[in-house]
Amino acid sequence: MKKTDINLIPDIQNPTPDYYCTWQTQLYATSGGTPKMQRDIIGERQLFGEGKPYGWAYFYEKARKDLFLIMDDSWDVPTENEAGYFGSLILDKSKFSESTSGGVSNAEALKRLTDKVKALGWKGLGGWVCAQEAPALIGEGDAEEYWIERLKDADASGFAYWKVDWGARCNDIEFRKMLTELGRRYAPKLIIEHAMTQKIIPCSDVYRTYDVPAIMSIPLTMQKVASFARVGVTEKGYMGLVNCEDEAYVAAAGGFSMGIMRHTYTGDFPNGQPDRSFPAIHRNIKSKMLEVVRAARWHRIAPAFGVDADNTHVSEVMLSDTWKFEDRLSEIEQWWFKQSMIADFLEDEVLTKTAPAAISRGCELPNITPDADGNIPFAISSRNPNGVFSVATLGRTFDRSYYIPRCDVSINTGDADTVGIFGEYKSLIINTELGNIKAVLMQDIASDEAYDITRDISIEKGRIIISGDIIDKIGKLCQPSNDTSEIGVVLKLIQND
Repeated sequence: MKKTDINLIPDIQNPTPDYYCTWQTQLYATSGGTPKMQRDIIGERQLFGEGKPYGWAYFYEKARKDLFLIMDDSWDVPTENEAGYFGSLILDKSKFSESTSGGVSNAEALKRLTDKVKALGWKGLGGWVCAQEAPALIGEGDAEEYWIERLKDADASGFAYWKVDWGARCNDIEFRKMLTELGRRYAPKLIIEHAMTQKIIPCSDVYRTYDVPAIMSIPLTMQKVASFARVGVTEKGYMGLVNCEDEAYVAAAGGFSMGIMRHTYTGDFPNGQPDRSFPAIHRNIKSKMLEVVRAARWHRIAPAFGVDADNTHVSEVMLSDTWKFEDRLSEIEQWWFKQSMIADFLEDEVLTKTAPAAISRGCELPNITPDADGNIPFAISSRNPNGVFSVATLGRTFDRSYYIPRCDVSINTGDADTVGIFGEYKSLIINTELGNIKAVLMQDIASDEAYDITRDISIEKGRIIISGDIIDKIGKLCQPSNDTSEIGVVLKLIQND
């Protein structure tokens, strides 16, 4: 392979509404405290303070350009008498004293905070929204006028994203439709994310798959996106995106948006107890920070696109992942055990989750040959509406181990000249309609340098074969030694003139 002076990643802002959300960082800062403690520990000190466990607005320096910063539950709720203020969307003065100083309006306070976040390089600022009118503020008032006032504040301040979550009206599809429609009229730049009510997906901006524990995040996410991506066809005038939360490579390869929860404070909680959301065992997700950079930068090339049931394919093959509990890790294991309602079954302290082996959007399913042990990875692929192709292999969990089975994977890319490749492979076989290929370039998506690998691969008429070793080599050139992120590279096929 030979280094070139070509950069395959465009220097633009990712148009996909990807974000980093503070909720799991709030949990970390409280050393695994109660939800009440998590809600209380969001404010200016936590976002901009010096030193661990604060300074959250300084995370993701290399990806901030492509991410919104989302303040989670309860940036708008005081620490006392909180029940009356869920859904206020008024920046809490006790938590954000600097932004609200001088008796300014809520819109001006939000603008001060938004400007400060954007000055650090983030794409914008957003926040968690309780799906209800705040009881202490609505009184006998009109619900529609209540939300119009808050939408006008968002529009005037440049507040960019509403993550509409739980609340008294969370399962009310008409309420959620009302928010989206009012948003289009009074805050046309605001992105409104929904959850819980699947029928709203085709007529929404973004729909979130919702929380999953790390232990079975991949099969659970595969199960959810297989369902949600087949909920109708995006209606005219809507984005219809599915947000798959912290599974960055599902988002990248599948054409989904992402709501990242992982953060840079690796290891145990400040009090020395294990971080049960992102434990050092299993995948050790907090050691995979470069995956977020790669996924966000890939969305510059292949933005997320709306649901289309007619062009979504789900494998009939089902894969089952398992986790065997052990007492010695009770701080983590007991918490995971309480999440056992996510299991297909729980028997003899073995947790099992089953999901479709593969999903594709706008293209055929990838063809995968099992490894020597008869195992295959989960896989996802998509052909973007702009013609770009992407594919990912995703890891499996067996008993207490996690790995990606290295297999021969075959994809049909049509006339795509750009391919995003995520995960691990024994070999990747690209069946292409392009002819007269004179060069093939490959680049780690997190880097700015492409390599010419033409002489390191097999190029036949209608087919290109790339060994997994080449993908690994290019994909790890710029990876820090303490980062265990899985591979993410971009491939460029160059034809003769």
